[in-house]
Amino acid sequence: MKCWAKNVSLCCDTQSSEHYITKGLFSDKMLYVENAPFLGGASKKLSKASLTRNCLCKKHNETLSIYDDEAIHYGKSLKYCLELSLKRRKSNARKFSLHTKSINYDRFNRWFLKTYMGLAEFFRYESAIDKEKLARLVYSETSIKHYLLLEVAMEIQEDFQIEESVSIAPLEKDKKTIGMQIELYGIRLKGIFSDKPEHVQKPIKIRFYEYKQGPSCMIKFE
Repeated sequence: MKCWAKNVSLCCDTQSSEHYITKGLFSDKMLYVENAPFLGGASKKLSKASLTRNCLCKKHNETLSIYDDEAIHYGKSLKYCLELSLKRRKSNARKFSLHTKSINYDRFNRWFLKTYMGLAEFFRYESAIDKEKLARLVYSETSIKHYLLLEVAMEIQEDFQIEESVSIAPLEKDKKTIGMQIELYGIRLKGIFSDKPEHVQKPIKIRFYEYKQGPSCMIKFE
């Protein structure tokens, strides 16, 4: 049995296929995969269903679906903000009501961590934090917000496009992998891991403004 959560609790007897990236983030059946380490660095168009690997047992994999749902909710929230903005650009209103979408911080943190766990072996350097400890954080019954410093890594007024694309890169220091950067639907997020509750998790608020009417939509992690 191949399961990165085997030291968290007993595995079941059934091997499960885990998607490299949550499949619900993409509506198309075929995806263009660029510079993939599991393809030897090649780029290729592949079916979404084929982009899996055996790295979890069925019991541990099924437990993670709620965190996949949170990432999907985040992606849908970004799409909603874009659609609202496009609609409001045609309006002559002087001011708009502010629409707000909320993301569960803890669930999203766990999705970030479990995505890292599924990809960590492809990164150049070993994890600075013991992967067994990270696995226990994913399945912890208490909040893990102080073990992960999650931030938006975008420049002020940086151009971006909200579309169904995801790119991932490791964050490295002293020849160790200390975290991961994910550009999800055009918004770049970086997370640095710790094996101690030392991080102060900063509130994340992604605001969308209309040119004349001001704030239009906001996504907040809480």
